[in-house]
Amino acid sequence: MADAISAIRTGMKMLAAEHHQDMREIVAGRDADALNWRPGPETNSLAVLVIHLLGAEHSCVTTALGSPVDRDRDAEFQAVASGPDELLAEIDRIDELLPGLIDQITADDLEAMRTRPNDRLDRERPGIWWLLHSMRQSREHIGQMLLTIQLYDQQQSRN
Repeated sequence: MADAISAIRTGMKMLAAEHHQDMREIVAGRDADALNWRPGPETNSLAVLVIHLLGAEHSCVTTALGSPVDRDRDAEFQAVASGPDELLAEIDRIDELLPGLIDQITADDLEAMRTRPNDRLDRERPGIWWLLHSMRQSREHIGQMLLTIQLYDQQQSRN
C-alpha cells in the first residue's frame, strides 16, 4: 500500500504542477483588461477563475487531510487583477504549498470520510474523492480560461 500512496502523491503533484503551468501560460503577458474581462452576465473572468481554482485546490487537499483551511469562496468570485504578476504570484504560492500538503496524505486520509467546512452542497466524501474532485475541477476551470481568452481575443480583433 505504501507504493500505491506514493504513486498517488506523485501523480497529484504532477497534475497540480501541470495545471499551474497551464495557468501561468494563460495569464502571462495579459493586461488587466484581458484578465478581468467577462464574456457575459453571470460569467467569470480569468482573474476570478485563477483565484477560485487555487482556492478550491488548496481547500480540497486540506479537506482530504482532515484539516480544512478557512476559505472565503464568495470573495474568490470578486477577484480583480491589476496585471498578471499578482495572479502569477498566487499560482507560485500555491505551487510551493501544495506538494508539502500532498506528501502528508496517508492511506487513512484516502479512506476517511471528510466534509469541507462551508461546502455549499454539504458533501461527506472519502479523502480520495476530494483529491480527485480537485483535479477534475481544475481541468474544467482551465478549459473555461482557454475559452474565455479565445472569446476575448476574438472580441478584440473585431474592435
